Amino acid sequence: MSWIALVGPELEENLSLRYLAAALRTVGWRVEIVAFNQPRDLPTVLRTITEAPEPPIMVGISVAFQWRAVELLAVAMGLREAGYRGHITIGGHFATFAAPDLLRDFPEIDSVCRHESEETIVELIAAVAGGAPLTGIAGVSTRDPDGMVVAGPLRHPPALETLRHPDRAGPPKQCFGHALAPLVSSRGCYADCSFCCIASWHEQTLPGKRYRVRPPEDVADEMVALKRDRGVEIFIFHDDNFFVPSKKKNLERFHALADALEARAIGSFGIVVKARPNDADLEVFRVMRDRLHALRSYVGIETDADQGLVTLQRRLASRQNHAAIEVLRELDMFGCFNMLIFDPDTTMPSLEQNLDFMAAASDFPFNFCRTELYAGTPLLNRMLGERRTTGDYLHYDYRLRTPEVQRVFEMAIDAFTPRNFGPGALHNNIGGWRLELETCRLFHADVFRPAWLARMKALHRLVGADTVTGLRAILGHVRRASRDHDASFVRELAPSLRAFEREITDQWRVLKAEMLAATAPSRHNATSIGNDATPLQRAVPVDHTPAEALHYV
Repeated sequence: MSWIALVGPELEENLSLRYLAAALRTVGWRVEIVAFNQPRDLPTVLRTITEAPEPPIMVGISVAFQWRAVELLAVAMGLREAGYRGHITIGGHFATFAAPDLLRDFPEIDSVCRHESEETIVELIAAVAGGAPLTGIAGVSTRDPDGMVVAGPLRHPPALETLRHPDRAGPPKQCFGHALAPLVSSRGCYADCSFCCIASWHEQTLPGKRYRVRPPEDVADEMVALKRDRGVEIFIFHDDNFFVPSKKKNLERFHALADALEARAIGSFGIVVKARPNDADLEVFRVMRDRLHALRSYVGIETDADQGLVTLQRRLASRQNHAAIEVLRELDMFGCFNMLIFDPDTTMPSLEQNLDFMAAASDFPFNFCRTELYAGTPLLNRMLGERRTTGDYLHYDYRLRTPEVQRVFEMAIDAFTPRNFGPGALHNNIGGWRLELETCRLFHADVFRPAWLARMKALHRLVGADTVTGLRAILGHVRRASRDHDASFVRELAPSLRAFEREITDQWRVLKAEMLAATAPSRHNATSIGNDATPLQRAVPVDHTPAEALHYV
């Protein structure tokens, strides 16, 4: 058994697995990443591992997402049922927080790698291969000879510049014929929102920095290598937050990155980032647009209601949400956001406040959902203390504060699930469509038509207005009718929502066809993006597959 299988979602390149793969390859191990994107992939995942010419010495499973925990744990159970006898370890945010419970309840699992595990997994596999005890390895939870769960000491997070760049096996994804790749320039987040496990995850490893950034030169080296070796032109920064809470430091960092990229003659490129509303400073975002060619900035609005801002511990004011939208408008930048319009304390007035914001910012794509209870978060701990949860650590559920808001939530989920979630969801798709248009706008400026952007923005407004109208209709129904009529109201509302979604999709297809026709010569004949080819640039194969998979939240 001379190889290691790493299992997890690969809708995009899974950086968590690919960083681990790079660390393991550095010390001589052969590593294969086995994609597990959806439940129906389970039989393929199991066959890939159990029917290999030789079984892997270790299988690592990424259990980062709590909502997928059960199906990912099914991999471990399926492997054992199929006779696999190697070491099974799991890791990720959820696995870290739930390690004692998982090791207690799932004998199929041998260990849990907690927190950032590039160094941990290298030590773990050395112990496994050498038959050494696993107890005491920093960052590892396992069982002692008596079957009791024991946790090694916490491992100090690694200096980011010391890590090998993530493994990049396989062809890159594409957007409008241009290759893209995810990367990170930092780890952690300076905020401490009550619903988010990121701050709690890094809080556990203190003392130390909860938010760490890579040197701009190191980031630039990775970007240039990705363009040179893989033809990547769009860099999707998966930083939890691309910004620090300082205008001065943001300007210094972004100028330094732009200078480093220019010094390395990277040529044309675009980036995608995430921000908090208070990060959206006009001068900083102008640098993002003009020097780093930002194609899109996700802005974490989350809620505009005074109640929601307190419950979610946003440490922001409504005016900062509106100011962020105005910055995007003034700079004519593409932004998008998500709204957690349902949370444990939501009221009918706070729902109305959020709908007002969604209507006012409908020239940008958005989505909405309920605040979920994630392991390790202050919000979960609060709800457990208030005895408002149902379920268990694998999936906690709760009812909203009032019967009226609970009814609105249930009806909204019934009516809007096809629009909000899944591969055909309009709210997700339209963000991907806009990214295709912005890609065309940046890399094919010579043929780009401003009318295309105007039509795209009009689609945003139509979708936003239709969503807000539908939600307001649900609120009105709850105020005037009894629960007995809720199901029939949704049955009447849903067909108009589905018809509207088909109409918007058809309009996008017409618009994209025009874009493809106009840009065909430059996409097929260019050896680089734009007209400023450098020795670092190479041809990128054209992929006409729509960007529906490029979720913007």
